[in-house]
Amino acid sequence: MDKQNFRRLLLVAVLVGVGWWIHEKHLTIQGVVDAITRPLMGSRAAVKESEQKRVVADASQVVARDEEKPVEALHEGMTDLEVRGLLGDPDEILPDRDNPLRLKWVYKKIDRIVVIEHYRVVSIAIR
Repeated sequence: MDKQNFRRLLLVAVLVGVGWWIHEKHLTIQGVVDAITRPLMGSRAAVKESEQKRVVADASQVVARDEEKPVEALHEGMTDLEVRGLLGDPDEILPDRDNPLRLKWVYKKIDRIVVIEHYRVVSIAIR
């Protein structure tokens, strides 16, 4: 057996060994990445704690005074009926001087101005 055949046999043996090891360990790309990054990211407890902080921070971005209103659910494209169902009747309804088809609904308690055109929300502003 010459050197070139021996190298090929050795390479095939290494590849078969690596393939068997991957099969037995049920390795996935995600598992390998997790194994590599786990020391960098810290323990799972630290990751869970940071995830909890992120969720709490996202939940605290709801702007409401006196009474809780789901302001985060307010978005462009909603119908005027959906806005009334979500926030109730506006405190003021002001016509737009530039466009007579637009109305500005003012919600003082949550500091929002909702601009309605053709029965749909076209913009939302903070007062």
